[in-house]
Amino acid sequence: MVKVGKVMDTLKKEHPEIADNIVPLFVSVDPARDSLKALKEYAKDFHPSYIFLTGSPEQVQQMAKKYRVYVSKADETEDGDYLVDHSIVIYFHDDTGDLADCFTQSMRPSDVMEKVIERMTFVPTF
Repeated sequence: MVKVGKVMDTLKKEHPEIADNIVPLFVSVDPARDSLKALKEYAKDFHPSYIFLTGSPEQVQQMAKKYRVYVSKADETEDGDYLVDHSIVIYFHDDTGDLADCFTQSMRPSDVMEKVIERMTFVPTF
């Protein structure tokens, strides 16, 4: 999430017309714990352009299945705390909502930015 913030900050400086057309979304995979109130508090630690989303357990499960997101909840501790392991992928959608690219956690912000610029400035030649 910090990586996306770095990408957004750099795009805002170097390509503001592109940055103005990007809305980073964070979708929780733990709706039981991540209420809207909890996400609002969590958002304070991240880039201000993020929008934080959650849904019902069924909606989140459907979303995870659609995007092939690995999600596994660990056993709860005695005090009710638990960890949620999940895949970490940034899905980049075009302006029609179609998936345009995916960025993995191992990619550098500069690599992500390069691909975003390429995707958002591509003009097909026929």
